[in-house]
Amino acid sequence: MDKQSVVVVTGAGSGIGQATAIAFSKQGHFVVGLDLSEAGLQKTKSLIAADRFHAVDLDVRDEVQVAEAFKYVRSTGLNLHAVAACAGVAKTSAVHEQSEEDWDFIVDINLKGVWLTAKSAMTIFLKQGKGSFIAVGSDASVRGASGYAAYCASKHGVLGLVRCLALDYGPLGIRSNAVCPGFVLTPKMDALLSDSSDPEAEMKSYAKEVPLGRFAQPDEVAKVILHLASDDASYTNGAIYSLDGGATAGHFSPLV
Repeated sequence: MDKQSVVVVTGAGSGIGQATAIAFSKQGHFVVGLDLSEAGLQKTKSLIAADRFHAVDLDVRDEVQVAEAFKYVRSTGLNLHAVAACAGVAKTSAVHEQSEEDWDFIVDINLKGVWLTAKSAMTIFLKQGKGSFIAVGSDASVRGASGYAAYCASKHGVLGLVRCLALDYGPLGIRSNAVCPGFVLTPKMDALLSDSSDPEAEMKSYAKEVPLGRFAQPDEVAKVILHLASDDASYTNGAIYSLDGGATAGHFSPLV
């Protein structure tokens, strides 16, 4: 592994993105963290050695802003080791009640944002002749969920995009993969459940669907992202890594 390299992480201001940025920095990489929250980025920066993190406050839905961030990446003169697209949002709503504004907000961040990130990443990877792109999908990438139509549609789209990236750019030395977590203990999960009349009961209900009986920690997702970006995964391309405690393996009915 080339430790004199740069990694780009979107959604680096909290949750999975923050854990991923920290994990890559501990491996010796210089991390460029992208997020809409300047406060979140500053929090991440406080957790990483000053010479290993550069924060860029931007909206992943804006092509110009994303392209400018990757222009900075090129200016470092470092090899672009990997790009981890972790930025994402979730809101619940029945289809007939959902506003167009909310639909666009969810789909644009979760899917368009990954596409724009990949678009800029590939321009650098192509010049290098190598690189690793990892997108964070979801268990909602491979199954439906009541009340999550926009979220599921966006996350299903992420898998289609990653598979096409793997086919189109694999022959050029560029690997593209997706990690699909179930519920992860992040601020996004807290916000999602905050509208529930009984958040604790809802969490217990979701946990009952998980054979391992718990939700993931952000650093557990980060470890998978690091693996997919590493030379240990040098023949892994187009993979969909389920990280959901077995929730999508099939119908779960405890034996004991």
